[in-house]
Amino acid sequence: MRASCFTAPIVPSAVMGGIFCGFDVAQGRPTSALPRSFALYAGGLYIYNAIQCPMEALHGRSSLLHNFLAGGALGYAGVLSGAIGVPFLSPYYYAIHSRSGVAAIGAVVYGSLAAAFASFGGKTL
Repeated sequence: MRASCFTAPIVPSAVMGGIFCGFDVAQGRPTSALPRSFALYAGGLYIYNAIQCPMEALHGRSSLLHNFLAGGALGYAGVLSGAIGVPFLSPYYYAIHSRSGVAAIGAVVYGSLAAAFASFGGKTL
């Protein structure tokens, strides 16, 4: 495993976290909520890369499955903790189903989104 797996994503994650916070400000989010938003965006991106990179180093190649697993793990943990929601899912679904069931759907949705974005970047299975 490469040591750069844990140091290389620091700056890009912070930059993208700042850009996403800029989108929040443009949409009218109060500035008092920005530190939490920045931590969620930058921290999530960093953890995503820190999970994915060792899998690629161990297998010796890039794969959509690594992106799916990393995105799915973060989606599950984020939905289970209540830090993020599940896109494309009705709010009424949350009221009638268990949190762990919704978190499993979040894992599939976020894993699929991560794999889709990786495929746009040229990764294959």
